[in-house]
Amino acid sequence: MKYFRIYSYLKLLFFFKSFFFKAKNLESQIKKYITNNSGKKFFVLTSQLRSGFFILLKFLIKKNPKKNEIILSPFNLAEMVNIPRNLKLKIIFPKLKDNLFIDSHEVKKKINNKTLAVLCTNFFNTTKDLIELKRICTEFKVPLIEDNAIYFDNFKEIKKKRIYSGSFGDYSLYSFNIMKNISAMYGGGVSTNDRGFIEYANLQISDFKNFFLTKFLNQCFVYLILKIISINFIYNLLFFKLIRRAHNNNNNFLIKKIYPSLKFKKENISRIYKTKIRNSSIKMIYLQLKDNKNRKINHRVRKLNNFYYEKCFLEKSIKRIKIIKIKEEDFQNYNDYPIFVKKKKKLVKYLFSKGIETKVISYKDCQNLFGIKKKYLKPYEDRIICLPNHKKITKSYINYIVNSIHQFYYKKKI
Repeated sequence: MKYFRIYSYLKLLFFFKSFFFKAKNLESQIKKYITNNSGKKFFVLTSQLRSGFFILLKFLIKKNPKKNEIILSPFNLAEMVNIPRNLKLKIIFPKLKDNLFIDSHEVKKKINNKTLAVLCTNFFNTTKDLIELKRICTEFKVPLIEDNAIYFDNFKEIKKKRIYSGSFGDYSLYSFNIMKNISAMYGGGVSTNDRGFIEYANLQISDFKNFFLTKFLNQCFVYLILKIISINFIYNLLFFKLIRRAHNNNNNFLIKKIYPSLKFKKENISRIYKTKIRNSSIKMIYLQLKDNKNRKINHRVRKLNNFYYEKCFLEKSIKRIKIIKIKEEDFQNYNDYPIFVKKKKKLVKYLFSKGIETKVISYKDCQNLFGIKKKYLKPYEDRIICLPNHKKITKSYINYIVNSIHQFYYKKKI
């Protein structure tokens, strides 16, 4: 049996309910939940995480007009580099650690009196990474922006208290886009203790237009298609064959449909950043935040799958792959399970032949994309694949995946 690697966490019930039920003060209830979760005083909802990032950078530039540099990861969403680039900031790419988190020692070397901010992306990192980076930013009085797009609900228990992702940055960015833990088609936000930013953001957003209806409805259509495809019979009968053929034939048209980030173009600031979140998205966020029981189940399932993947790979001891060892069981709650591999294209093709779909594109090598090349910066996107991890993925299927990867390297001539 093949399993779709994608799982949309938004229930159909919540999706349809969001268009019909009426309620007051939902935005304030969402803000209350996020501030309790992040330990911050304030939270503002935006149409996307990128919109919140755009507003935040404009605020910091206005506040510190003599500072024109930003430090961020070279392995990133291209749009997250394109925004500061369009705001005329100089992009500084530091070295990355083995877990693809920016190296705090490198940040300390590169931070200076022109540094506007440091942006860190929660990806495969630990709380220790964040605490060390925060310490350096505090030492140099530079704000830390924490990109919390894929880590929502992750935590580490310290002295019987849960410290959640999103609580480490001076400003923490949230995403509620279609494939996130909290999915609202589009949506984002920023949490902070900086009242001045919140006042600035609310003033900016008050002048924004409503989020584009056509784009929102298109995302709703994509969501419904994903729900249909996730039915195993339909996925096995149609979609798996289509995606396998797209990869085997290098069909860029279809691959771009599967991985929208590949559509990125170096362009000016998108009009979509200057829009307000739609009311239906606010309702979807609210309904999912209330559904704490289901979120806990999803978190636990993925955590146990992570441990089982790690156990299986350690037992197989495949020399041509590298795993990122799990150090904090509730904080490294990946959307997928990542491994570094050799012969990536051939491995992906082989896994397709065994009925296994993997995520082959996560973030982009932005140093190459934006022409900021440094000898010490390694290419990452040609070495990483992500294996499926959600509530439909069973231990027997994980065994099958790991055994197939072992077979590729040790029994198949390449």
